[in-house]
Amino acid sequence: MTRAGGADRRRHVRLPAADLAWLQGVRLRPGLDAALVDLSPGGALVETGTRLRPRMKTELQLTTGGGQLRASGELVRAWVSAIVPGRGVRYRGALRFDRRLDLPAGNP
Repeated sequence: MTRAGGADRRRHVRLPAADLAWLQGVRLRPGLDAALVDLSPGGALVETGTRLRPRMKTELQLTTGGGQLRASGELVRAWVSAIVPGRGVRYRGALRFDRRLDLPAGNP
């Protein structure tokens, strides 16, 4: 995907969560349940029922079959992604990691 009239500036390939067979769970510190939309070695797009704010520092915790991967970072963008009857507001946030995340074998 590119911005209107601009080039794609992504540094890493984004992997949809559905393609990550090793992924068993996702949380954002401090203890927020979240859903992973996509993931790259440099960042992640997450969705949660808790309001997210740009410049918020957090840690993404990914549960795998072999333990946990952790990546600290900063939310560079956050927005309301949906209003779901019976579930309330859903928020999405783009998290940029402080350091490159080494993904399990089989992923770039």
